[in-house]
Amino acid sequence: MSLVITEYGLIRRNRDFPDAVNSLTELYLPDAPFEALRNFVTESEADAVLSFFLQKGRECIRVKNYVGLLETRDGTQLEILPKAVDAKQGRRTLLRMLRYGRNSPFRPVESAWQGANRLPLWEVFVTLFLDAVTPVITKGVQKSYVARTANQRFLKGKLELAEQIRQNGFHAERMVTTFDEQTANLPQNRLLKSALEFVQKRARTVPSQSRIRQLLFAMDEIPPSERLLEDLRAVAGQNRLFAHYQPALQWAEALLSGRAFGLTAGRHLTLALLFPMERVFEEYVAAGFKRYVQDADVTLQESTQHLIENHVGSRKFRLRPDILLRRNGVTTVLDTKWKRIDATHATGNYGIDQGDLYQLYAYGKKYNATELVLIYPATEQFQEPLDLFGYDETMHLRVVPFDINRPLEEAVLKVTTNEK
Repeated sequence: MSLVITEYGLIRRNRDFPDAVNSLTELYLPDAPFEALRNFVTESEADAVLSFFLQKGRECIRVKNYVGLLETRDGTQLEILPKAVDAKQGRRTLLRMLRYGRNSPFRPVESAWQGANRLPLWEVFVTLFLDAVTPVITKGVQKSYVARTANQRFLKGKLELAEQIRQNGFHAERMVTTFDEQTANLPQNRLLKSALEFVQKRARTVPSQSRIRQLLFAMDEIPPSERLLEDLRAVAGQNRLFAHYQPALQWAEALLSGRAFGLTAGRHLTLALLFPMERVFEEYVAAGFKRYVQDADVTLQESTQHLIENHVGSRKFRLRPDILLRRNGVTTVLDTKWKRIDATHATGNYGIDQGDLYQLYAYGKKYNATELVLIYPATEQFQEPLDLFGYDETMHLRVVPFDINRPLEEAVLKVTTNEK
Protein backbone atom coordinates (compact mmCIF):
# COMPACT_ATOMS: atom_id res chain seq x y z
CA MET A 1 0.00 0.00 0.00
CA SER A 2 1.43 3.37 -1.06
CA LEU A 3 -0.04 6.60 0.33
CA VAL A 4 0.79 10.26 -0.22
CA ILE A 5 0.73 13.16 2.22
CA THR A 6 2.28 16.62 2.29
CA GLU A 7 4.35 18.31 4.95
CA TYR A 8 2.45 19.17 8.13
CA GLY A 9 -0.26 16.68 7.21
CA LEU A 10 -2.16 14.77 9.89
CA ILE A 11 -2.23 10.97 10.28
CA ARG A 12 -4.99 9.24 12.27
CA ARG A 13 -6.26 5.70 12.86
CA ASN A 14 -8.96 4.77 10.36
CA ARG A 15 -10.97 2.92 13.02
CA ASP A 16 -11.40 6.26 14.82
CA PHE A 17 -12.83 7.79 11.63
CA PRO A 18 -14.34 4.88 9.64
CA ASP A 19 -16.00 7.09 7.03
CA ALA A 20 -13.10 9.46 6.43
CA VAL A 21 -11.36 9.67 3.04
CA ASN A 22 -7.61 10.08 2.60
CA SER A 23 -6.32 13.37 1.21
CA LEU A 24 -2.98 15.11 0.78
CA THR A 25 -3.39 16.75 4.18
CA GLU A 26 -4.98 13.88 6.17
CA LEU A 27 -4.41 10.13 6.11
CA TYR A 28 -6.28 7.37 7.97
CA LEU A 29 -4.17 4.27 8.53
CA PRO A 30 -4.85 0.72 9.78
CA ASP A 31 -3.56 -0.12 13.24
CA ALA A 32 -0.31 -1.85 12.17
CA PRO A 33 1.26 0.97 10.13
CA PHE A 34 -0.09 3.64 12.50
CA GLU A 35 1.50 1.94 15.51
CA ALA A 36 4.77 1.49 13.62
CA LEU A 37 4.90 5.24 12.93
CA ARG A 38 3.89 6.05 16.51
CA ASN A 39 6.63 3.79 17.90
CA PHE A 40 9.10 5.24 15.43
CA VAL A 41 8.41 8.67 16.92
CA THR A 42 8.23 7.74 20.60
CA GLU A 43 11.12 5.25 20.70
CA SER A 44 13.66 6.98 18.46
CA GLU A 45 15.08 10.40 17.71
CA ALA A 46 12.49 11.06 15.02
CA ASP A 47 10.71 13.98 16.66
CA ALA A 48 12.14 16.28 14.00
CA VAL A 49 10.20 14.30 11.39
CA LEU A 50 6.92 13.39 13.08
CA SER A 51 5.14 14.41 16.25
CA PHE A 52 2.72 12.27 18.27
CA PHE A 53 -0.10 13.76 20.35
CA LEU A 54 -3.64 13.21 21.55
CA GLN A 55 -6.56 15.14 20.11
CA LYS A 56 -9.86 14.73 21.96
CA GLY A 57 -8.57 11.45 23.34
CA ARG A 58 -7.59 10.09 19.92
CA GLU A 59 -4.03 9.41 18.83
CA CYS A 60 -2.64 11.61 16.06
CA ILE A 61 0.66 11.93 14.23
CA ARG A 62 1.72 15.17 12.58
CA VAL A 63 4.19 15.20 9.68
CA LYS A 64 6.81 17.92 9.98
CA ASN A 65 9.04 19.48 7.34
CA TYR A 66 10.80 16.37 6.06
CA VAL A 67 10.01 14.96 2.61
CA GLY A 68 10.70 11.58 1.04
CA LEU A 69 9.64 8.06 1.86
CA LEU A 70 8.83 5.95 4.93
CA GLU A 71 8.08 2.23 4.82
CA THR A 72 6.66 0.28 7.73
CA ARG A 73 7.37 -3.41 8.26
CA ASP A 74 3.97 -4.46 6.91
CA GLY A 75 4.87 -2.92 3.53
CA THR A 76 2.93 0.35 3.84
CA GLN A 77 4.81 3.13 2.06
CA LEU A 78 4.21 6.75 2.97
CA GLU A 79 5.31 9.42 0.50
CA ILE A 80 5.78 12.89 1.97
CA LEU A 81 5.80 15.73 -0.55
CA PRO A 82 6.56 19.45 -0.14
CA LYS A 83 3.59 21.52 0.98
CA ALA A 84 4.10 24.19 -1.66
CA VAL A 85 4.06 21.92 -4.70
CA ASP A 86 1.29 21.42 -7.21
CA ALA A 87 -0.19 18.05 -6.26
CA LYS A 88 -0.21 16.85 -9.89
CA GLN A 89 3.49 17.54 -10.27
CA GLY A 90 4.52 16.73 -6.70
CA ARG A 91 6.94 13.87 -7.30
CA ARG A 92 8.53 15.50 -10.32
CA THR A 93 9.04 18.78 -8.44
CA LEU A 94 10.55 17.02 -5.43
CA LEU A 95 12.91 14.96 -7.57
CA ARG A 96 13.95 18.01 -9.53
CA MET A 97 14.84 19.80 -6.30
CA LEU A 98 16.74 16.82 -4.91
CA ARG A 99 18.91 16.73 -8.03
CA TYR A 100 20.54 20.01 -7.00
CA GLY A 101 21.52 18.95 -3.48
CA ARG A 102 25.19 18.97 -2.60
CA ASN A 103 26.61 15.42 -2.86
CA SER A 104 23.22 14.20 -4.05
CA PRO A 105 22.87 10.78 -5.71
CA PHE A 106 19.98 12.14 -7.77
CA ARG A 107 20.76 12.75 -11.41
CA PRO A 108 18.71 13.77 -14.48
CA VAL A 109 17.92 10.24 -15.57
CA GLU A 110 15.26 10.31 -18.25
CA SER A 111 13.74 6.91 -17.43
CA ALA A 112 12.99 8.03 -13.89
CA TRP A 113 11.61 11.47 -14.79
CA GLN A 114 9.22 10.04 -17.38
CA GLY A 115 7.56 7.91 -14.74
CA ALA A 116 7.76 10.37 -11.87
CA ASN A 117 4.08 11.29 -11.98
CA ARG A 118 2.60 7.84 -12.45
CA LEU A 119 4.95 5.68 -10.38
CA PRO A 120 5.13 5.55 -6.58
CA LEU A 121 8.10 7.47 -5.23
CA TRP A 122 9.74 4.20 -4.17
CA GLU A 123 9.77 2.90 -7.74
CA VAL A 124 11.33 6.15 -8.91
CA PHE A 125 14.05 5.71 -6.27
CA VAL A 126 14.60 2.12 -7.43
CA THR A 127 14.91 3.29 -11.04
CA LEU A 128 17.44 5.96 -10.10
CA PHE A 129 19.48 3.42 -8.14
CA LEU A 130 19.45 0.96 -11.02
CA ASP A 131 20.43 3.71 -13.46
CA ALA A 132 23.42 4.45 -11.21
CA VAL A 133 24.45 0.80 -10.90
CA THR A 134 24.02 -0.21 -14.56
CA PRO A 135 27.01 1.70 -16.02
CA VAL A 136 29.22 0.39 -13.21
CA ILE A 137 28.38 -3.22 -14.04
CA THR A 138 28.40 -2.62 -17.80
CA LYS A 139 31.92 -1.21 -17.60
CA GLY A 140 33.00 -4.28 -15.68
CA VAL A 141 33.07 -4.97 -11.98
CA GLN A 142 36.18 -3.36 -10.52
CA LYS A 143 38.85 -5.67 -9.15
CA SER A 144 41.77 -4.86 -6.89
CA TYR A 145 44.67 -6.56 -5.14
CA VAL A 146 44.16 -7.43 -1.49
CA ALA A 147 46.51 -9.10 0.95
CA ARG A 148 45.65 -12.72 1.74
CA THR A 149 47.29 -15.13 4.18
CA ALA A 150 46.95 -18.85 3.49
CA ASN A 151 48.46 -22.19 4.48
CA GLN A 152 49.53 -23.78 1.19
CA ARG A 153 51.70 -26.51 -0.32
CA PHE A 154 53.83 -24.03 -2.27
CA LEU A 155 55.68 -20.77 -1.63
CA LYS A 156 53.84 -17.70 -2.84
CA GLY A 157 54.57 -14.26 -1.42
CA LYS A 158 56.07 -13.63 2.01
CA LEU A 159 56.61 -16.48 4.46
CA GLU A 160 54.96 -15.79 7.84
CA LEU A 161 57.57 -17.38 10.09
CA ALA A 162 55.67 -17.16 13.39
CA GLU A 163 52.53 -18.67 11.89
CA GLN A 164 54.59 -21.25 10.03
CA ILE A 165 56.02 -22.52 13.31
CA ARG A 166 52.66 -22.44 15.05
CA GLN A 167 50.62 -24.13 12.33
CA ASN A 168 53.09 -26.36 10.52
CA GLY A 169 55.39 -27.76 13.20
CA PHE A 170 54.56 -31.25 11.97
CA HIS A 171 53.83 -30.33 8.34
CA ALA A 172 57.05 -29.20 6.72
CA GLU A 173 55.44 -29.67 3.30
CA ARG A 174 53.11 -26.71 3.95
CA MET A 175 53.89 -22.97 4.16
CA VAL A 176 51.95 -20.04 5.66
CA THR A 177 52.44 -17.08 3.34
CA THR A 178 50.92 -13.64 2.72
CA PHE A 179 50.47 -12.63 -0.90
CA ASP A 180 48.48 -10.17 -3.01
CA GLU A 181 45.49 -11.59 -4.82
CA GLN A 182 43.32 -9.86 -7.39
CA THR A 183 39.64 -10.14 -6.49
CA ALA A 184 36.25 -8.55 -7.03
CA ASN A 185 35.20 -9.50 -3.49
CA LEU A 186 35.61 -5.91 -2.27
CA PRO A 187 33.48 -3.74 0.05
CA GLN A 188 32.24 -1.60 -2.87
CA ASN A 189 30.99 -4.59 -4.82
CA ARG A 190 29.53 -6.32 -1.78
CA LEU A 191 27.51 -3.20 -0.96
CA LEU A 192 26.12 -2.96 -4.48
CA LYS A 193 25.22 -6.67 -4.39
CA SER A 194 23.45 -6.22 -1.03
CA ALA A 195 21.56 -3.16 -2.24
CA LEU A 196 20.40 -5.00 -5.36
CA GLU A 197 19.12 -7.88 -3.23
CA PHE A 198 17.39 -5.34 -0.96
CA VAL A 199 15.46 -3.68 -3.78
CA GLN A 200 14.75 -7.02 -5.48
CA LYS A 201 12.42 -7.93 -2.62
CA ARG A 202 10.57 -4.62 -2.92
CA ALA A 203 10.52 -3.74 -6.63
CA ARG A 204 6.94 -3.84 -7.89
CA THR A 205 7.27 -3.20 -11.61
CA VAL A 206 8.25 -5.77 -14.24
CA PRO A 207 10.96 -3.55 -15.85
CA SER A 208 12.66 -3.01 -12.49
CA GLN A 209 12.52 -6.69 -11.57
CA SER A 210 14.00 -7.65 -14.94
CA ARG A 211 16.86 -5.15 -14.62
CA ILE A 212 17.66 -6.31 -11.09
CA ARG A 213 17.86 -9.96 -12.18
CA GLN A 214 20.26 -9.05 -14.99
CA LEU A 215 22.50 -7.02 -12.69
CA LEU A 216 22.53 -9.72 -10.03
CA PHE A 217 23.46 -12.30 -12.65
CA ALA A 218 26.48 -10.17 -13.61
CA MET A 219 27.52 -10.07 -9.93
CA ASP A 220 26.83 -13.74 -9.27
CA GLU A 221 30.34 -14.53 -7.97
CA ILE A 222 30.36 -11.61 -5.53
CA PRO A 223 28.89 -12.29 -2.08
CA PRO A 224 26.62 -9.77 -0.35
CA SER A 225 27.99 -7.84 2.59
CA GLU A 226 28.06 -9.80 5.85
CA ARG A 227 29.45 -6.87 7.88
CA LEU A 228 27.50 -3.90 6.57
CA LEU A 229 28.87 -1.24 8.91
CA GLU A 230 32.46 -2.32 8.30
CA ASP A 231 31.99 -2.20 4.54
CA LEU A 232 30.30 1.22 4.71
CA ARG A 233 33.24 2.56 6.73
CA ALA A 234 35.69 0.99 4.29
CA VAL A 235 34.25 2.88 1.30
CA ALA A 236 33.92 6.22 3.11
CA GLY A 237 37.39 7.42 2.06
CA GLN A 238 38.25 8.71 -1.39
CA ASN A 239 39.58 6.07 -3.80
CA ARG A 240 40.19 7.14 -7.40
CA LEU A 241 39.95 3.53 -8.53
CA PHE A 242 36.28 3.55 -7.55
CA ALA A 243 35.40 7.14 -8.49
CA HIS A 244 32.83 5.94 -11.03
CA TYR A 245 31.12 3.93 -8.26
CA GLN A 246 30.25 6.97 -6.15
CA PRO A 247 26.64 7.67 -7.34
CA ALA A 248 25.76 3.98 -6.98
CA LEU A 249 27.44 3.71 -3.59
CA GLN A 250 25.57 6.78 -2.32
CA TRP A 251 22.32 5.04 -3.21
CA ALA A 252 23.50 1.76 -1.69
CA GLU A 253 24.33 3.47 1.60
CA ALA A 254 20.97 5.25 1.72
CA LEU A 255 19.07 2.05 0.96
CA LEU A 256 21.00 -0.34 3.19
CA SER A 257 21.19 1.94 6.19
CA GLY A 258 17.58 2.99 5.57
CA ARG A 259 18.36 6.62 5.97
CA ALA A 260 19.04 9.98 4.41
CA PHE A 261 20.74 12.92 6.11
CA GLY A 262 21.46 10.87 9.22
CA LEU A 263 17.98 9.63 10.12
CA THR A 264 17.77 5.88 10.67
CA ALA A 265 14.68 3.73 10.26
CA GLY A 266 15.17 1.85 13.53
CA ARG A 267 13.35 -1.37 14.35
CA HIS A 268 9.83 -0.22 13.49
CA LEU A 269 10.42 0.76 9.85
CA THR A 270 12.26 -0.87 6.97
CA LEU A 271 13.09 2.40 5.24
CA ALA A 272 13.37 6.09 6.10
CA LEU A 273 14.59 7.94 3.02
CA LEU A 274 13.79 11.42 4.25
CA PHE A 275 15.23 14.83 3.52
CA PRO A 276 14.83 18.07 5.53
CA MET A 277 12.88 20.40 3.26
CA GLU A 278 14.62 23.47 4.63
CA ARG A 279 17.94 22.11 3.41
CA VAL A 280 16.53 20.89 0.10
CA PHE A 281 15.04 24.33 -0.61
CA GLU A 282 18.20 26.16 0.43
CA GLU A 283 20.44 24.06 -1.82
CA TYR A 284 17.97 24.20 -4.72
CA VAL A 285 17.75 27.99 -4.69
CA ALA A 286 21.51 28.39 -4.20
CA ALA A 287 22.26 26.09 -7.13
CA GLY A 288 19.88 28.12 -9.29
CA PHE A 289 21.62 31.40 -8.51
CA LYS A 290 25.04 29.87 -9.05
CA ARG A 291 24.02 28.46 -12.40
CA TYR A 292 21.79 31.15 -13.90
CA VAL A 293 22.97 34.54 -12.57
CA GLN A 294 25.58 35.54 -15.13
CA ASP A 295 26.04 39.27 -14.50
CA ALA A 296 27.27 39.05 -10.89
CA ASP A 297 29.81 37.24 -8.75
CA VAL A 298 27.82 34.61 -6.83
CA THR A 299 29.21 33.17 -3.58
CA LEU A 300 27.45 30.47 -1.57
CA GLN A 301 27.78 30.06 2.19
CA GLU A 302 30.58 32.63 2.50
CA SER A 303 31.94 32.71 6.05
CA THR A 304 34.51 35.50 6.13
CA GLN A 305 32.66 37.63 8.72
CA HIS A 306 31.81 37.17 12.41
CA LEU A 307 29.04 38.69 14.49
CA ILE A 308 31.51 39.49 17.32
CA GLU A 309 34.79 41.03 16.23
CA ASN A 310 36.62 40.70 19.52
CA HIS A 311 36.14 38.52 22.57
CA VAL A 312 39.27 37.70 24.58
CA GLY A 313 41.32 38.44 21.49
CA SER A 314 39.37 36.35 18.99
CA ARG A 315 36.34 36.67 16.72
CA LYS A 316 33.15 34.79 17.61
CA PHE A 317 29.93 33.58 15.95
CA ARG A 318 30.80 33.09 12.29
CA LEU A 319 28.18 34.39 9.84
CA ARG A 320 27.25 32.29 6.83
CA PRO A 321 24.60 33.83 4.53
CA ASP A 322 23.14 31.50 1.92
CA ILE A 323 23.98 33.64 -1.13
CA LEU A 324 26.06 36.76 -1.78
CA LEU A 325 25.75 38.66 -5.06
CA ARG A 326 28.47 41.19 -5.89
CA ARG A 327 27.79 43.36 -8.89
CA ASN A 328 29.52 46.65 -9.84
CA GLY A 329 30.79 47.17 -6.30
CA VAL A 330 27.35 46.55 -4.74
CA THR A 331 26.74 43.57 -2.43
CA THR A 332 23.35 41.88 -2.06
CA VAL A 333 22.72 39.29 0.65
CA LEU A 334 20.07 36.63 0.01
CA ASP A 335 18.81 34.13 2.54
CA THR A 336 16.30 31.32 2.00
CA LYS A 337 13.67 30.18 4.49
CA TRP A 338 11.37 27.20 4.02
CA LYS A 339 8.45 28.82 5.84
CA ARG A 340 4.96 29.78 4.81
CA ILE A 341 4.06 33.45 4.96
CA ASP A 342 0.77 35.18 4.20
CA ALA A 343 0.91 38.37 2.14
CA THR A 344 -2.63 39.28 3.22
CA HIS A 345 -1.86 39.27 6.94
CA ALA A 346 -0.05 42.58 7.37
CA THR A 347 -1.18 43.05 10.98
CA GLY A 348 0.59 39.82 11.89
CA ASN A 349 3.75 40.85 10.04
CA TYR A 350 2.84 38.35 7.33
CA GLY A 351 3.99 35.51 9.56
CA ILE A 352 7.65 36.56 9.18
CA ASP A 353 9.83 35.48 12.06
CA GLN A 354 11.43 38.51 13.70
CA GLY A 355 14.60 36.49 14.21
CA ASP A 356 14.96 36.21 10.42
CA LEU A 357 14.97 40.01 10.16
CA TYR A 358 17.62 40.30 12.87
CA GLN A 359 19.73 37.74 11.05
CA LEU A 360 19.51 39.61 7.73
CA TYR A 361 20.34 42.89 9.44
CA ALA A 362 23.53 41.38 10.88
CA TYR A 363 24.46 39.98 7.46
CA GLY A 364 23.89 43.38 5.85
CA LYS A 365 26.02 45.28 8.34
CA LYS A 366 28.90 42.83 8.33
CA TYR A 367 29.02 42.42 4.55
CA ASN A 368 28.34 46.11 3.79
CA ALA A 369 25.26 45.23 1.77
CA THR A 370 22.72 47.81 0.64
CA GLU A 371 20.10 45.29 -0.42
CA LEU A 372 18.90 42.25 1.52
CA VAL A 373 16.57 39.60 0.15
CA LEU A 374 14.53 37.05 2.10
CA ILE A 375 13.34 34.22 -0.12
CA TYR A 376 10.31 32.17 0.94
CA PRO A 377 8.44 29.51 -1.07
CA ALA A 378 5.58 30.83 -3.18
CA THR A 379 2.14 29.74 -2.00
CA GLU A 380 -1.44 30.70 -2.75
CA GLN A 381 -1.11 33.37 -0.06
CA PHE A 382 2.27 34.61 -1.30
CA GLN A 383 2.56 35.15 -5.04
CA GLU A 384 4.16 38.60 -5.30
CA PRO A 385 6.98 40.40 -3.41
CA LEU A 386 5.93 42.30 -0.31
CA ASP A 387 6.36 46.06 -0.16
CA LEU A 388 9.92 47.13 0.55
CA PHE A 389 11.20 47.05 4.15
CA GLY A 390 13.62 49.83 5.09
CA TYR A 391 16.07 49.15 7.90
CA ASP A 392 17.50 52.65 7.45
CA GLU A 393 18.33 55.07 4.65
CA THR A 394 21.17 52.92 3.36
CA MET A 395 19.84 49.36 3.68
CA HIS A 396 16.53 47.85 2.67
CA LEU A 397 14.98 44.40 2.53
CA ARG A 398 12.92 42.66 -0.13
CA VAL A 399 10.76 39.67 0.80
CA VAL A 400 10.10 37.63 -2.34
CA PRO A 401 8.38 34.36 -3.31
CA PHE A 402 10.23 31.56 -5.06
CA ASP A 403 7.99 29.28 -7.11
CA ILE A 404 9.38 25.73 -7.00
CA ASN A 405 6.77 24.63 -9.54
CA ARG A 406 8.39 26.80 -12.20
CA PRO A 407 11.57 25.85 -14.08
CA LEU A 408 14.54 26.77 -11.89
CA GLU A 409 15.99 29.35 -14.28
CA GLU A 410 12.64 31.14 -14.58
CA ALA A 411 12.17 31.23 -10.80
CA VAL A 412 15.67 32.66 -10.27
CA LEU A 413 15.28 35.33 -12.94
CA LYS A 414 12.01 36.49 -11.44
CA VAL A 415 13.78 37.16 -8.13
CA THR A 416 16.78 38.91 -9.70
CA THR A 417 14.81 41.16 -12.07
CA ASN A 418 12.10 42.25 -9.61
CA GLU A 419 9.40 41.00 -11.94
CA LYS A 420 5.85 41.15 -10.63
